[in-house]
Amino acid sequence: MIQEETPLTNEDIRLLKTAGRITGIRWLLLLLFTAITLVLAALLLMAACGRQATLYIPVSAAWGIVMGICFFMWRSALKQRHLIRAGLHTGKKRILRLRIRLLHVTPRGELQYISATNDIVDVKPALPDKSFFYEQQNTYHPAIVKSINGQPGQEVVLHVSTSGNILLKAEYPHTPFRESTARISNDDQLLMKEKQSTLVKLFLTSCTGLALILLLGGIARGYYSNLYIVIGVIYLVFFLLATPAYYVYNSYSQAESKVVIRGKVTEIISTMRPNRGTGDVYYRVGDKLYLVRPIENLGTSVQAGNEVELHFIRKRNGQPGRMLYDIKC
Repeated sequence: MIQEETPLTNEDIRLLKTAGRITGIRWLLLLLFTAITLVLAALLLMAACGRQATLYIPVSAAWGIVMGICFFMWRSALKQRHLIRAGLHTGKKRILRLRIRLLHVTPRGELQYISATNDIVDVKPALPDKSFFYEQQNTYHPAIVKSINGQPGQEVVLHVSTSGNILLKAEYPHTPFRESTARISNDDQLLMKEKQSTLVKLFLTSCTGLALILLLGGIARGYYSNLYIVIGVIYLVFFLLATPAYYVYNSYSQAESKVVIRGKVTEIISTMRPNRGTGDVYYRVGDKLYLVRPIENLGTSVQAGNEVELHFIRKRNGQPGRMLYDIKC
C-alpha cells in the first residue's frame, strides 16, 4: 500500500461542508422531539403550579424519557457534525493506493478495504443526498452502510480526510466510464406519461374525495364530524403529495434529452434494511456514486464488474435528474 498526503480540493471541501450539516429526516426528528420536550415541560409546569398530583407524575415521567432521547439525539448529531467538520481544519487528505483483496462493512456501518498485503483501511462513508422525488443531489450525508459488493484484485486509490477518516473519493484507475447525452426516445416519453397519468388520477381522486368528504361532513352537522375530519385530512395529504409530484413529472415529460452513463460498476453500496424495507442502493461507476432509484424497474440484476448503462433525465441546468432505468450491457 502506497500512502501520500495532499491538500483538499474544492470538491473535497464541498463534500465535507455538506456532510457536516444536519438535514433531512434527522433534522425533522430533532425538531419533533425538541418540540415534544418543550410541550411536556409546559404541561409539567402547569401541573406543578396547579398542584395536580395525578397529572404531575405521568407528565414528569414522559418528560424525563423524551428529554433523555432528545439529549442523546442532539449529542450524537453534533458529535458527528464536529467529527466531519474536523477534516476541514487540517486542509489535507491522505491518498492510499492499494490492490483490493476483500471489501467489508464493519459492525458500525463503516467501509473496510483490505489490501493484498493485508493492510486494513477503515473509512466512514459519505453518500449523495436525494430529493423528495429521488433525484440525486450535489450534497452529501454520513451514512451507515449495510453491505458493499466489490471486485477483489482491482487497484483502487482512496482519498481520505486526515481528521475524521471520511472517504472523499474512491478511484479505480483502470475502469474508465463515459458520460454522454441522447435524445428522449418514444419509449421514454411513454414511460413518463404513464407515470404522470397515474399521478393525475391520484390528484383527481384526492380532489373528488376531499370535496365529497367536506360535503358529507356538512350534511352530518357534527354527528360523525371527527371521522370526517380524519378522512378529510388523509385526502388532503394525498392532495398535497400529488400536486408537486404532478408538476415534477410534467417537467420530466417536457425534457428533450437525457444523460447516459456507461461504464463498469466497481462497487455496489447498500443502506437497505431488510427487516424494514428502507434504504438505498448506489452504484460506483468509475469514481462517482449514482443513486439507483429508477422510474421503471426493469429487474436488472447487476453485480460488481458488470458494465451498465444508466439513463437519467437531463434537467434544464444540464445535470442528471431522476433515473429512468438501468441496463446491464
